[in-house]
Amino acid sequence: MYNLTPYLFFAGRCEEALDFYSVCFGGVVVTKQHFKDAPQVIEGADPNWVMHAEFEAFGMKLMLSDGVVAKELKGNNVALSLVLDSLDEQSKLFDKLSLDGRVMMPLADTFWGARFGKVEDKFGVRWMLHCNIA
Repeated sequence: MYNLTPYLFFAGRCEEALDFYSVCFGGVVVTKQHFKDAPQVIEGADPNWVMHAEFEAFGMKLMLSDGVVAKELKGNNVALSLVLDSLDEQSKLFDKLSLDGRVMMPLADTFWGARFGKVEDKFGVRWMLHCNIA
């Protein structure tokens, strides 16, 4: 099973975007973590920027972040976050999407209890593959 969620990047304006979408849609911020809250320093990240946020309204779910560095966002501030339920399927899909593309972050176990990786496919679409570790 796959669940696809748009992931939006704001290069330092994520807090502002969360406030804006809350007013527009009347939704709620379900979770919000800043880079300074991570258990290790994340190179290139402003510690006061939003590392990850989730927003929900009317059955819609968005994930948002300031991203690590602004140059990563130039002209491409959307990624597709794909949540999978199989580590094997995650690896296969990551390899397929990487073909003639660019691995932005290799698949690795994370501090939030998932294996995660990020790839830009050969068409410039960014994919974030997330699978909880059982």
